[in-house]
Amino acid sequence: MASEAVLKYLEDTNRPYSCADVTVNLRGAYTKTAVQKALDGLAESGKIKCKLYGKQKVYVALQRDVATGDCEIEDFDAQLKRLVEDLEEKTKSLKTAETNLKNLTSTPTTDYAKKSITEISRNIDAMGKKLEALKSSTEVISADEKKTILNEHEKQLKEYRKRKRICNDMLEAVLEGYPKPKKTLLEELCIETDEMVDFKPMAVS
Repeated sequence: MASEAVLKYLEDTNRPYSCADVTVNLRGAYTKTAVQKALDGLAESGKIKCKLYGKQKVYVALQRDVATGDCEIEDFDAQLKRLVEDLEEKTKSLKTAETNLKNLTSTPTTDYAKKSITEISRNIDAMGKKLEALKSSTEVISADEKKTILNEHEKQLKEYRKRKRICNDMLEAVLEGYPKPKKTLLEELCIETDEMVDFKPMAVS
């Protein structure tokens, strides 16, 4: 029966556990509902002790063969309280770490960002050279051709700004858990910003 298995487990381990802990540690032999019912029944019968910390119940077996004084019980209660507080703190840290991991995994990888930056830089250089050639050319082009060229330039410029923003968002996300300054991170990733290389996208009117 669940009651016998739960009582034996608590007596063997001689440590405080919540209902969820006992259910997991019994390797799914009984459902959480069955374990909770067993714990409540054992507590009511005086075979185990139940302590309430906030909204969480913690159970521990009463070792009949050990004479426990009031001072020892108080020390054990204090230990239980510390363990519960430590568990709550670690749970909060775990949730924070899971949130940070989710944010990082939802953004493009560093390799993808570096390849994108390289590709964008090549496109910008090519478009810049083409634009300079057109500006210096004495060949007259039609208004429609000029409009097409300017529209394409504007399209590329918007794409460049969009990808730059994505890259900056990635860096900011990494910096949230990075112990060193942003400059150090950029050096380790071999990333050069527009400001570092004095690059200024050309806006054509």
